[in-house]
Amino acid sequence: MTAPAPSPAPRPATKSSAARRRPAPRQPLARHAARETQAQLRRRRRYLVFCLVGGPIAAVLLVALFAVGTFAQQVLQVRDDMETAKEQLKVLAAAAVSMDVAQLEQASEDVLNRTTRAHATSNGILWDLAAELPQVGNNVLAVRTVTDAVNTITSQSLPPLVDMMAAAGAEERTGDSLGIDLRPFLGAGSVLPTVISSLEEASAIAANLDRTGVLPAVYEPLDGMTELIALAIPTLNIVQEHLPAILHAAGADEPMVYQLVIQTPAEIRATGGGPAHWLVLKVENGQVELLGQENGVDLMYIELPELGFDTVSGSLLKLPTETRSLYPFELTNWSSNFTMTPHFPRAVELFQATRKLTGKEQFDGVISIDPIVLAHMLEATGPLTLASGEVVNAENTASLLMSEPYERFGTDNAAMDAYFSEVTTVMFDALTGGDWEIGAMWDQLVRSAEEGRVFAWFEDDGLQALAHEYGLDGILREDNTEATQLGIYFNDYTVGKLNYWLDYSQHASCNVAERTITVTMDLHSRMTEDIKSEYTLGLRNRFRGIDPRTMMLDVLFFAPPGAEILWTDPKRGDWQDSANWQGNRFRDRSGVDHDNTALSRTLLLEMGEERTISYEVRLPDGDLGPLELRHSPGPNHTDVTVDADCGALFASPEGSRNIRLSKIG
Repeated sequence: MTAPAPSPAPRPATKSSAARRRPAPRQPLARHAARETQAQLRRRRRYLVFCLVGGPIAAVLLVALFAVGTFAQQVLQVRDDMETAKEQLKVLAAAAVSMDVAQLEQASEDVLNRTTRAHATSNGILWDLAAELPQVGNNVLAVRTVTDAVNTITSQSLPPLVDMMAAAGAEERTGDSLGIDLRPFLGAGSVLPTVISSLEEASAIAANLDRTGVLPAVYEPLDGMTELIALAIPTLNIVQEHLPAILHAAGADEPMVYQLVIQTPAEIRATGGGPAHWLVLKVENGQVELLGQENGVDLMYIELPELGFDTVSGSLLKLPTETRSLYPFELTNWSSNFTMTPHFPRAVELFQATRKLTGKEQFDGVISIDPIVLAHMLEATGPLTLASGEVVNAENTASLLMSEPYERFGTDNAAMDAYFSEVTTVMFDALTGGDWEIGAMWDQLVRSAEEGRVFAWFEDDGLQALAHEYGLDGILREDNTEATQLGIYFNDYTVGKLNYWLDYSQHASCNVAERTITVTMDLHSRMTEDIKSEYTLGLRNRFRGIDPRTMMLDVLFFAPPGAEILWTDPKRGDWQDSANWQGNRFRDRSGVDHDNTALSRTLLLEMGEERTISYEVRLPDGDLGPLELRHSPGPNHTDVTVDADCGALFASPEGSRNIRLSKIG
């Protein structure tokens, strides 16, 4: 019997898919769970509050932080725009001087873009919100005021100014021009009112600034701007007032011919020095052309004698007897002596007389300067270099033009003339080239005029009135209404260049009860034995047995109209020519010139000597105009002081434009 077959092993039980997906039953919640603690309850409430409220607040804070960041960026942008605009204004000014129209327009566009953006940014909504914040608001408003004022000036003034300069630069300049380009000013008449208006508007904006709590860093730049505006507006008003006359002088109406005289105080004269050289200039449509250079040697030794004029005993001008008696006779017959009178228009008359005799065109204007003016102007241009490498600067210009070459070249006239010609050419190339700042040059010209080194005469009545208004006409006043004029003037008698070594100061004191004024001058000769050039030493001295290093001066003491000279020191001149001496030149004289009483005394100042001269004047009764204390402008600076007591005798110069009126006290 066979064994039965084994039965199969049982298969493990498997779950259905439904059973696999069914979650296990959760334990039922306890019906009697413990209550929440107070801490748990507070946490759950804070969570609910955060969910309901915290989200919006967080969003607001994020927006606020973003706004603060954006505002800070805008503040920095405004600052950068204003700083960049300030720097570009310097570029613009330089481009205007050099007439670089492309650079001018580019810089102007940049300035306008920067100031316009700064103005727009500072007037945005964020700045409105910031202006409401305490401690911050007034600073925000102050910045807005600054940008508003600057944008007012630039947006209103720059476009017409640039258009004017661009139009002036569109024309080609002539090759013969000296380099002084006056064309930009020819269109100023239509532009100045706009510029002045914009400055006045900006000034009004600045004046309304509330400074409460404003930081100095914010308002100080605004103060600087308003100070400049306060100076600029009166100046621009004056320019606008005189613009027609200025344009006429620039040849806008017709060509003008000018004489530029260079007086040399090393050989001193009443209005400066012997006019050895002069330039003849033509100005037309704002451009200056050099017509020629002339000198007294050719005029007096060649031109006039060839025409039959007697340069020894002749006279180019007939003077009243009372005036003729005051001056040496050579005043009216030799060009280097035309300036022996303190009345500058008379020197012009004498020069015009030579033009008539020689058949040359009459001058429309005459302007006089001296080497010290050139030295002052070199402070604006900077030092210059000659072909030899020698440097010409503000410190050595006077010596190079009035003294040192005489010692260097001795009697080699050709070498000396070549040297003077090179120095003069290099200086005028620099001065007329325009590579300098207008403001710096203007300051030096004003300085020169205040020192009495600049004189001007014009045929045109309007221009002459302008010269008179500013005290540049160099006249002897015929009354004391506008000013009460006194003066001590020097004329060299040695025919040398000794006066380069002459220093002097001037002082006035008053006795109010006696209505007198005493004017004193302290003189010092710095002459030494080292000076040997025969061009420097006194030529005339040897004929009188006087040391050639002794200065021989004709000293003129002038009193104003209606006044009386009570005494002079020296009472009598140091030298009196004998009656039979040729011309009886050097002796005490007296006379009247344009109603000004005057006395002449010959003074000898020895090498190294110090000496004081003076005179006293009894002033006329009645009101007296401001004091105008004059002297011959010398080769060195002259200190002028007036005692405060004199203020009781003379009117205040306040409001006057005469730059030669004396400061009292």
